[in-house]
Amino acid sequence: MKKWDAVDNIKLTKLNNGVRVVTKKLENFDSVVIGYWVEAGVICEEESNNGISHFLEHMAFKGTSKRTAKQIAEEIESVGGYLNAYTSKEVTAFHAKVLKEDIQVAIEILSDVLQDPAFLIEEVEMERSVILQEIYQTYDTPDDIIFDYFEKVAFAKQALGRPILGPIEVVSKISADNLRRYRNEYYNADNIIFAAVGNVSHDELINSAEKYLCNFSRKKTLICDATYDYIGGAYSDTRDLEQAHLIIGFNGLSNSDSDYYTLALFSSILGGGMSSRLFQEVREKRGLVYSIYSFSSSYRRNGTFGVYAATSPDKLSELSKIVSEELMKMRKEISEKELKRTKAQFKANLLMMKENNSASCEQIVNQTLIFKHPIGHEKILEKLNAITMEDIQLFTERLLASNSSVVTVGKCDCSPVIRALQNSGVKIP
Repeated sequence: MKKWDAVDNIKLTKLNNGVRVVTKKLENFDSVVIGYWVEAGVICEEESNNGISHFLEHMAFKGTSKRTAKQIAEEIESVGGYLNAYTSKEVTAFHAKVLKEDIQVAIEILSDVLQDPAFLIEEVEMERSVILQEIYQTYDTPDDIIFDYFEKVAFAKQALGRPILGPIEVVSKISADNLRRYRNEYYNADNIIFAAVGNVSHDELINSAEKYLCNFSRKKTLICDATYDYIGGAYSDTRDLEQAHLIIGFNGLSNSDSDYYTLALFSSILGGGMSSRLFQEVREKRGLVYSIYSFSSSYRRNGTFGVYAATSPDKLSELSKIVSEELMKMRKEISEKELKRTKAQFKANLLMMKENNSASCEQIVNQTLIFKHPIGHEKILEKLNAITMEDIQLFTERLLASNSSVVTVGKCDCSPVIRALQNSGVKIP
């Protein structure tokens, strides 16, 4: 068993079987967030099984050899708790929130569903139907599906560009045996983080982990750690909608890149809130949109940055012109006032996160995944405070050195967007 020196009431221990246990003690909290984070997601999939990570997530609470799906739901809800799960490109998570006195209930249930899933044929078929409905719903929601299109364009013909839900034709064929094989390949002790945040004792959680986590396989997991090439390009999904939905994107950063926090400040200044440049220029001054914002997605080896907006099709060219011009301005025009305001926002968000045990749990898990151990708030603030206006300007040059990616959904195509980018000096796909 290996221990890491505590910081900010965070403790990390690696058990002899390889499971990492990380906790953050919040003494004044009545609730505890607890769960498992498995380093397996879309990047572990092939085209032939794309969507299997998400399918496996859906099957987590559908029964074990000891409990039916109904019994799982009844047991956690009988103590006022709830279960949830999600799948990302690199991680699948299963977690619960309960009162501190009921933590053993949550641990026992989560450990059961993670280590002994039944994969009953009737439950697999039922959940397949649910997942297919989820895919249909995403396709019918333009401000959802456009992000799948964007990743597909950004990382064309690579695992990172595949959708989390998977395509209909593949999901329709995933079997219970497929799920078992995939789980046996990636749900091993060395690939799992067991985490909890709240009024929880680290030593007690270690004891529970040693009691309940004995059935995870100890075979060495092949970590999916490929380097992905940002490609960039253009794609239009033409359909009869009132609005034209748009993403203009670029090559981003990995979550361990030295410019990671610079990207965060850059994104906030450009399109991170009501005081951001894009919100003020596009919505407040011109009334072109209801929603516009910038976003970034950082992965282990790569990432993306983009701007999303939706407007009337006849306003798409004007919108694209303003967005591209604001992007170019970021190379030279960063004010001390903007930088100071943005840093204050990040500091406030970081401190407010301490009051949200769900957000705190995600944070310490992500830091453990990225840096091999959590990092304290003071270190994050130190990095943010050291960023200068010149750093953001240099980062803008780095970002705009890549080809852009342009994706639209609606009664439009990419041509007016590409013309606006070209006229502003942005590299076009």
